Amino acid sequence: MVRIFIAILFIIVPITLASQDTLEIPKTLKVGYVGSPPFVFEKSSPEGIVIDVWKEIAFNSDYKYSMFRYESVDDAIESINTDSLDVVIGSITINRQRAEKVSFTQPFFETEMGLLAPEIEITLWEKLSPFFSTTFLYAIIVLLFILSIVGFLVWFSERNSSLEEYKNKPIQGIGIGVWLSIVTMTTVGYGDYAPKSLSGRIVLGTWMIISLIMATSFVAGIASTLTASSGANRTISSINEINEKKIAAPSVDRVLNSIRTNGGTSIVVNNISEGIKILEDNEVDALLYDLIPLEYMFNKMDKTKFRLSKKSMFKQNYGFIVPVNSPLLRDLNLQILKLKETNEVDYIVEDWINRVD
Repeated sequence: MVRIFIAILFIIVPITLASQDTLEIPKTLKVGYVGSPPFVFEKSSPEGIVIDVWKEIAFNSDYKYSMFRYESVDDAIESINTDSLDVVIGSITINRQRAEKVSFTQPFFETEMGLLAPEIEITLWEKLSPFFSTTFLYAIIVLLFILSIVGFLVWFSERNSSLEEYKNKPIQGIGIGVWLSIVTMTTVGYGDYAPKSLSGRIVLGTWMIISLIMATSFVAGIASTLTASSGANRTISSINEINEKKIAAPSVDRVLNSIRTNGGTSIVVNNISEGIKILEDNEVDALLYDLIPLEYMFNKMDKTKFRLSKKSMFKQNYGFIVPVNSPLLRDLNLQILKLKETNEVDYIVEDWINRVD
């Protein structure tokens, strides 16, 4: 009898627990949503990327639901923990601080941050100024000095062999020697002058070899100086270029820390619209924000005035929130994985980014 009783318990208890789990899912789910365009639009009825993703999930699982708008993720988490909501959807970044309070679903979208900055036109003086830089002028002076030495050596070697050009005409002879050293270094080879003495040929032969090495170094150094100088005031396109710049960014610790580490000053914004406004008002030098909202807003802006840079910065995952040990979690995870495997989420994202109001 005892064995029969235990066997009955093993059969009945799991069934009972499963029934209780099923009963824990409300007939009408209370769904909170947070976010900004293009993830969430607040119109007569909510719409946007996450709304479309949720509708696909709800349709596939036959969920009935009612939706409630929340201004922040923190407010929505508080409602989750007081049993006022069954699930929160939105562009919600999965992180440790939030995961300590609630449960996250599988990420429905992987994203990163982009950098939006005004296009800066380079003036004529900014284009020419590298040619007047100290480094560039020093390089020219050193080159002229070396050419003068070679020109003197050529004259000194040839003064007795080429009477017409060199004899008793040291200034003219040195000038011809400098000209010959320039022609040799640049490999032009006009042939208007050529050394006739053995010592002159040794000087120019040695100069040929030295100039090949030296010219390469000089050209590389001058090119590097010109590139660095001409690019100093260009549009910000990387986190490495924000030194002494004001950067608008969301309140994300690792983002704000990175701005500070690279010498910038962070201005915290609550949403993408606020960031775009202070950028257009020239209150900041650039806006660092989630790439999808940036792309959506950028498509509606004058692209000749701004540049959107995508550098794979600060990758993050978006997920939905449910209460800890929620019976919804498993089914939501399966539905999200299904949407990702069929690329349905990517299609939804592309559709909203490319929409024109």
